[in-house]
Amino acid sequence: MRRLSDDYILINDFTCSFSPPIFNKQENGYIKSIQIDHILISPAGIFLIETKNWSERSLNSLNLRSPVEQIKRTNFALFKILNERIANDVLDRHHWGERKISIRNLIVLIDQKPNEEFNYVKILTLKELYKYIQYFKPSLSVMETHLIANYLLKINGQNN
Repeated sequence: MRRLSDDYILINDFTCSFSPPIFNKQENGYIKSIQIDHILISPAGIFLIETKNWSERSLNSLNLRSPVEQIKRTNFALFKILNERIANDVLDRHHWGERKISIRNLIVLIDQKPNEEFNYVKILTLKELYKYIQYFKPSLSVMETHLIANYLLKINGQNN
């Protein structure tokens, strides 16, 4: 198995509660908390990774909650807190304007994946993950990556 460099920081089982809750206009509701299996903070941005070890039967089941909807909801909440609360304090200024912290949504399945593609979410098998992450060019400095990771570690499991 290939290893990522030390410029990548992985947070497992990230949870965060919001008080007051974050309003999500698309769902016409409030987000009180989020949970994601893994957050990978890298020079190329942030990767939200939801992992599943589902059989083909589970992939086709209508009874299981959509991981696509879950990860999109988590992305919205993290985008709001990162870009509204810390982006200006952490990201180096650019003469063109304010920079944003890029967040990519990944659902990683151990062996097999659906044939369909989904808006705003990339579905990969575990074997495809490393190559996909390496595809993106760096947009953050090592210092910015560490500052974002430290902020996320600070709020992990705490009320925000």
